[in-house]
Amino acid sequence: MSLSCPYLVPAQIILPLSRPGSDYQALSCPVIINNQFLLRILPPSACNMNQKGANLKDASKTVLKQCKYCGKHQKPRGLISHERSCKKTHSGKDADISRAYVFRKLGEKVEETLKSQKSTRSHPSMMELQAFIPDEFSDMHPFLSPDDNRDHLENGLGGDYATLDELLDGDVRTVYHPKSGKATTIQHFEDFMASRTKEDTSPRPPNEKPWLPFQTRLDFEIAALALECSMNRRQTNTLIELFQCAQQGKDRCTVQGYDELQKTWDLAAEKTTQFVTETIEVPYRDKTETFEVSYRPMWNWIEELVNDRRVVSKMEWYARRLYQYDKGTNVWNRFIDEPWTANRWWNIQDHLPDDGVPLCIIFYADKSKLSSFGTAKGYPVIARLANLPIEIRNGAGLGGGRVVGWHPIVSFQNIAVSIRFNAVFQVWHESTTKILLSIIELAKTGYRAICGDDILRRMYPLVFLKSADYEEQCVMCLIRGFGGLCPCPRCLIPKDELGAGTMGVLRTAQHALEILSQAEAATTKAEKEEVIKPFGMRPVFNVFFKLPLSDPYSAVSFDNLHFKFGGVWGDHIFPLLKTHIKNLPDGRAQSMKVDRCFQKFPRWSNIFLFAAYDALKIGTDIAGYQLLQVLRSYLVVDMYSELHHQTAETIVAGRSSVRKMFDKIKIYDSLGSEIEKNWDFPKLHYYTHLFDDIEDKGILKGMSTMQNEKMHGPIRRIYLNRTNFKDIGDQITRIEHQSIVSGLIQGHLDLLDSIGRSDSEEDEDDVEDEDPTCNNHFALGSGLKDITISELESQSILFARFHIRLSQFISELLPASGIVLPDQRYFTFTSHDKITPYQYLKVCYESLDTWNIETDLLRCNPSFRGEPRHDFVIFNSVDGPIFAELHYLFTCMVGEKTYPLAFVQPYKSISNRRRLQSDKDLGILRLQKESKTEFISVRSIIRGAVVIKDANEGLVWDVLDGDMFLRVVRDFPGYTSD
Repeated sequence: MSLSCPYLVPAQIILPLSRPGSDYQALSCPVIINNQFLLRILPPSACNMNQKGANLKDASKTVLKQCKYCGKHQKPRGLISHERSCKKTHSGKDADISRAYVFRKLGEKVEETLKSQKSTRSHPSMMELQAFIPDEFSDMHPFLSPDDNRDHLENGLGGDYATLDELLDGDVRTVYHPKSGKATTIQHFEDFMASRTKEDTSPRPPNEKPWLPFQTRLDFEIAALALECSMNRRQTNTLIELFQCAQQGKDRCTVQGYDELQKTWDLAAEKTTQFVTETIEVPYRDKTETFEVSYRPMWNWIEELVNDRRVVSKMEWYARRLYQYDKGTNVWNRFIDEPWTANRWWNIQDHLPDDGVPLCIIFYADKSKLSSFGTAKGYPVIARLANLPIEIRNGAGLGGGRVVGWHPIVSFQNIAVSIRFNAVFQVWHESTTKILLSIIELAKTGYRAICGDDILRRMYPLVFLKSADYEEQCVMCLIRGFGGLCPCPRCLIPKDELGAGTMGVLRTAQHALEILSQAEAATTKAEKEEVIKPFGMRPVFNVFFKLPLSDPYSAVSFDNLHFKFGGVWGDHIFPLLKTHIKNLPDGRAQSMKVDRCFQKFPRWSNIFLFAAYDALKIGTDIAGYQLLQVLRSYLVVDMYSELHHQTAETIVAGRSSVRKMFDKIKIYDSLGSEIEKNWDFPKLHYYTHLFDDIEDKGILKGMSTMQNEKMHGPIRRIYLNRTNFKDIGDQITRIEHQSIVSGLIQGHLDLLDSIGRSDSEEDEDDVEDEDPTCNNHFALGSGLKDITISELESQSILFARFHIRLSQFISELLPASGIVLPDQRYFTFTSHDKITPYQYLKVCYESLDTWNIETDLLRCNPSFRGEPRHDFVIFNSVDGPIFAELHYLFTCMVGEKTYPLAFVQPYKSISNRRRLQSDKDLGILRLQKESKTEFISVRSIIRGAVVIKDANEGLVWDVLDGDMFLRVVRDFPGYTSD
């Protein structure tokens, strides 16, 4: 039962209806209090994610949602049908109504009392609200959430905030930008994560024949297959002939050949924005050169997205600041992930009109080799919308990256280098002007439109982020690159100080315009050069200056693909390490040793430290040993920078790790190694901007060129399989456009197919009674036939006295877990009792990095693909997390219940005072093998781990992923990073 509210409500009083696990149900009940506040009952918090887990069929992505009738958690896909059934049988409806009635009366009573007291205050105090809560609802505590003080750089939030008596650790506070008109909210962590997965409320497509202009659905699916497989004319005709021969009357194939198919694609091209080819003119020496540029008008592409209900329903418009509650310190810590949670979006919204919202474009361009020898090249321009969640915008489907332009490939020969580059850069910016032309005026005035979700918005397009490698950033920012005096696109650091680990004065569009204006006023080329040369600029007008709030220097960003893997690691640390090992007295033997270690693991940068730590020692090569320390510091920076959620704590730690990396590089450089390498290069210097970029634009994954470089593959396949290698630009853009149209039609078909699915299909995801070998936390697999314990004991000395030790373990475990032993006495296994062995374990856990449910697939097999494989795990113990090697997985019967157990070899960390100095220098967590094996419950296993065994010791691969890195930092402080 609810009351309508004709007023804009500036804040909320939030009453938690119950504690987690309560049987009470939730009902939203708006109440007007003094015409200014909204009283809302929140649903009970979901159980902890570690308890509820996720369905194993898609454990890495699933967020369970709570049924509002029975309180159980279901997958979103089965929730609607579950609630429909639950509503018919559940008997708690009357209780919900009575509670809503109580709170409506509570609001009326508060308002009447304030009026009788002639109060001038706009809202009741917390104590006043407490006094009106009936005794039967004494478990509820009001929570006030007024406007925030906007001190976004502080860990805690100031202001007049009340608190819940039982704020949960991890609760999330969302502070919206003032221009959003939204009040600050607080959610329990599980509710916050679930709210980020927006339900698709798209209606049935307006046309139930989305395959048109193809005459039948089968026609379209044949054409789409031919397109996907890059079939040429002969192959396409053969495919159509086969389908016509195989036709059975269920559908009709009406396409007669390749030419007709292409004509139909041309008709279908109207479904989305097509490419336009225009000519640009660039003055060059004493004449004017012309070039062709193909592009999709940027605004037309944007309109397609905001008019599509499926896409716009996923978009975010308002900046916000997110804070997570740390119950231990009673502090709200800010965290950043998506662009709209970072600083740049907030600052942009500060400069927009009150009714304006940003349309934040991610702009990418880079040349690509189309032929094997690199003689044929393409120059695609790809755009994405930062308003969409990262998993959508980084994809290639609906809402993902779109090729919006095709730059001309320019080559001026036989002239001075400076003149040639200036001309090439001018062509690039004239070409980009064509691509951006449709949004330049709209970026200044905004554009009012009713979007696909029926909401009127005034949208301001802008270039929020430019994703590019270093060379392309120099083109975008019109600087001279490494040949200039100030090679950094972000700041004015001198060329000879790039390796110092310091940052220069930041570049700005305003400063650049002032310099260009001074250069224009110069009377000679020499004078003009004197003006711009100290700043490493080029005398060309930057197209991005035409767009408000699109400063090209603050939009360029750190790129992990080219600055890490293709920069500091790939071009410097890795080649140097190989050279140091090669130059050792026994260099050949040490190189072979490292190679053997590499063969056991993927050839990633973060395994080289473990492969080479025993080869480069301080006594044989002090510079090589110092270089290993450089590598370790590089890996720590890499792990902190790649986290999916950046908190105040991880950003501080990340900045510290960057400083340490530069310090260790300086020490290495000072050792005077015979191997010369210049550390004054832009990609290393860019690390000084790394965490500024994260604070300004969101996590590194959103800035990377990786997702854009992936789109070069399909373009290359179009060139190789679908063109005649002449006038390739027009042919590639035509086929690429057909691929977009195909995806658009297929999306509508998928939506059409999804409507009207039977309830029985939806109900298949309902939560069932737990299987002892398969639940939301783990699943045992590859089961073998039952064997007696005596058979197992005869296989190896490892299993000696197995039944005796198992009896002792079960007799201690069950009582400690609150489970009564059969007959309430010591439980004894005999050697004739049977157990069920398993060789596979799937573990689901809540990642400390992604905050989602992730999955590890583990093996415990004496012969997996011809080799024994016994994976490592981390399990919970009374002494904290412990690493262990899986020796045996099995289930056993105790009474009438089945218990999943693991027989493991524990490894414990070596104490700090016993650690080797090399382990401390290289941040290695070394484990010592325990003297005895142990039984553990499979339920106690946290996740899998990678441990590199060496005799009775093991080295933990802590840089396996973000979760493992954070766990080691938290649970083994001081071991892997200082």
